[in-house]
Amino acid sequence: MTTEVLAQSLLAGVQATFPQGRIFYIKTASANLTLTAETIGSGAKVRKFINVSAGFKFTADPGDGWTYLRCLSLVNQAVEMVIGDDDVELANAVSVTGTVTTAILPSGTLTDAANVALPNAATTAIVAANPARRRVTIGNPSTALASFFIRAGAAGANNLLEVQPGIFVELDTTAAVAGRNDSGAALSATVLEEV
Repeated sequence: MTTEVLAQSLLAGVQATFPQGRIFYIKTASANLTLTAETIGSGAKVRKFINVSAGFKFTADPGDGWTYLRCLSLVNQAVEMVIGDDDVELANAVSVTGTVTTAILPSGTLTDAANVALPNAATTAIVAANPARRRVTIGNPSTALASFFIRAGAAGANNLLEVQPGIFVELDTTAAVAGRNDSGAALSATVLEEV
């Protein structure tokens, strides 16, 4: 019993032949293929698989394999086929085209830091970079007299996001975050980190 991975460069409209077997799996192909599994001899049999793509697998019953596996492509392409007699599992990378639903894992720890003072006419670090952090929530208390701005770290030059009194922002980031206060009054930022 043998199972092997075979690579073949196909020319558009030119039929290629793969060896005998009982199981085939199209490992890679950039365009659809038409495969014909032919058995020769007294029990001749022809099976056709039209417009099949990468990931397609066929398993014949034991003793009911093919003698030749013919492969036809309408475009030039390189293909890889797994052909053999033993049913094997393959680990392959998956690429997805379209929309994928993702889930955000919850944090295991909340760190409620003391309020961070934001002096007037200054940029102040609110939280340091933390590679273990999942999310940070930064707020401006509802009793604040004015807004402050979120910046990318203490060296940031742009006021990226205004945080008005009574408002908070959630950032899914591990980066350092700074605040800029140009309100004319001393302010403070509330901080809740999720790790």
